[in-house]
Amino acid sequence: MNLTWHIIRKDLQRSRWALVCWAFGLAYLLLQPWAPLQGDNLRDYLQGAAMLLVLVLGVGLIADLVQADHPTQENSHWRALPVSAGRMVTVKLLLIGMIFVVAPVVAVCIRHVFDQGKSLHHASEYGLEGLILAAIVLSLAASAACTRNVLQCLLLWVSLIFGTGTLADFLNRFAPVLSLQGMARMGMTKVLVILTLSSTIALAVILNQYLRRRVVSSAVLLLGGAVAMATVGAFWGYFYFYSTQ
Repeated sequence: MNLTWHIIRKDLQRSRWALVCWAFGLAYLLLQPWAPLQGDNLRDYLQGAAMLLVLVLGVGLIADLVQADHPTQENSHWRALPVSAGRMVTVKLLLIGMIFVVAPVVAVCIRHVFDQGKSLHHASEYGLEGLILAAIVLSLAASAACTRNVLQCLLLWVSLIFGTGTLADFLNRFAPVLSLQGMARMGMTKVLVILTLSSTIALAVILNQYLRRRVVSSAVLLLGGAVAMATVGAFWGYFYFYSTQ
């Protein structure tokens, strides 16, 4: 346990100023309706700047937390220490999950208390927000585990997103047209399946990188996951998954 906390403290201390800036940007986005600002232009500018700050720093921090103790590079310092791969991946997932998934959801819950229920209303909505964040954060962490730096991580992540979307759009040409009512009934279930599938595949890639160090297997998982999500997005509700009853 002492070794686990040592790794956590090391990561937090090394990224402390970036984390402070990221937390400040997130806090502003949540609290900006009550900010004493005059003029819509200034408010919109600061909101855009805060969103850009949270996005850029978030991507950089997630990639850095993973790549600081890279799972596959032979010269990674942590492999020369008495630290098991299982402990390291557990610490990384715990840190990333608590900072970039749990903390934003808790922040929204706190805002919900103060704005008298105008943000979210049901526990399922908080759960959906957490699932969306988990899918994004884990996919970024998986990309970071398969690359050497932040730029490569971002390029791989964006390529997977656009590749999945392009493939889904191509597959849509082969799907029969259904009524809008039927698609509306299946829409949320489809979203949940895609988010869950994305999170599961990303988690499998991260575990494979740390525990087995098989880069080829991780690449196959990433590509297979992209194809699977595109297929679900295009064909969910059309064949065996859909009933007109």
